[in-house]
Amino acid sequence: MDSLIPIGIDEFVLMSDIDAVLLFGIVFANELLHLKKACVTVESTTATALGRLGENENETPSMVLYNEDFPEVNRTLVSMLAIKWVLGNDYLSFTATQNADKLSEKSFHQLRDFYTRLVRTKDDLHALLIAMAIDDIGKDSSLSEELAQQGVKATYADHSDLVYKAALANVIQSLKIVPASSQHDILTCLHIGSKLNISQVVQGECPPASLEILSTLQGKGQGIKLRAMVTFLDVAGAGGHADTRSCVVMSEPVFQAYMSALEAFDKFSNGSIPSPRACYDHILEYRAKNLQQLGFNFPSSADEARALSRLLCMGRVTTNEQANQYKKALDQLPYSAKKGLVNGLNVDGIDDGVAIIPYYAPGLIADALKSTGKADTTVIPVLSAFFRFLARVFEGSEPKPGVAGDQLGRHNYFFSSSVTASWSPRRASWAAGRRRGSG
Repeated sequence: MDSLIPIGIDEFVLMSDIDAVLLFGIVFANELLHLKKACVTVESTTATALGRLGENENETPSMVLYNEDFPEVNRTLVSMLAIKWVLGNDYLSFTATQNADKLSEKSFHQLRDFYTRLVRTKDDLHALLIAMAIDDIGKDSSLSEELAQQGVKATYADHSDLVYKAALANVIQSLKIVPASSQHDILTCLHIGSKLNISQVVQGECPPASLEILSTLQGKGQGIKLRAMVTFLDVAGAGGHADTRSCVVMSEPVFQAYMSALEAFDKFSNGSIPSPRACYDHILEYRAKNLQQLGFNFPSSADEARALSRLLCMGRVTTNEQANQYKKALDQLPYSAKKGLVNGLNVDGIDDGVAIIPYYAPGLIADALKSTGKADTTVIPVLSAFFRFLARVFEGSEPKPGVAGDQLGRHNYFFSSSVTASWSPRRASWAAGRRRGSG
């Protein structure tokens, strides 16, 4: 078999969406099997996902293949369809069901230019499709069990590291039939993903220490660019658990935030930005400046302003009204909780002690605010309750100059079932206590 995928770029972009999904189902059967068994992420919903495929134009990609909806299958297949829409200059399909802050045509063409410069050959297309298909298969716990049988130690809790180790162990089927150069680029892409989750940085989850890998990647340009392409596509498909009809999450503000981050990463990699913290602050400042232009005033304390900036990134805040709600919610915390949260959010994880990564925090915030409406009287109490919970997650973390740096991820995923419209401060406090007790 000369190639895993029997088509080139021109044929691919001219395929119908349903034919592309059927092709993915055949070519990536093993990878999609892992995604069928994947742990469902925080923002996934039990509601029926919206689709537009099939005879009645209402089926999702997962329904087309399996007659059943699997959230991670839908997310990944929407991301892969997004490749077709971008390369095929199909702005209407890419943005069909976007509402507020719709991606502009100018930004879509900027995104398309980015991809067409990098995806020029059949091998380029295949490498991108494979990288996209395998990126989330570590969410299936059976992959870690498969590696354990081969004597490879991998933690299911870190699904990106799990995928990278699986690739190194040669257990990913689609990687076995690609040119050596493409395999090298995909491995570099996975290696970066195992150390740096770009989305988590843009959303304020990861500390500056997560950016250190960027200073070690000279000579691996194509793998870095592949990671950037996969990241955009991952965001494009992120709403696929609920709506598979277009790339609902890749709105104009989201696109601009990611472009700003990738520009900062590039400058840090080539030495134009001197340190991981400076690079990280560049990302925080992008959102801060946008909000300041809308009239928002940050706290006078530098540490408090920086902590609030991270919380605003976690909440994907784009309006002055939302930003003020976050500011008021932070101010309403008891002194000790506020101080602990501000301290924890200011640890870099580089020569200043252990920085905490509050996994799933952006998803939990979104989940908590789903049914609150927009009024201060409903939003601020929910945010304040969540911030109290988050203060417990960060408990014990504070800047300690001169102390060896490190990062520690704390999973809050168990808490997602408690995040409902009936969230209360009492419930948040109880859950935080459970988190502390579980170590």
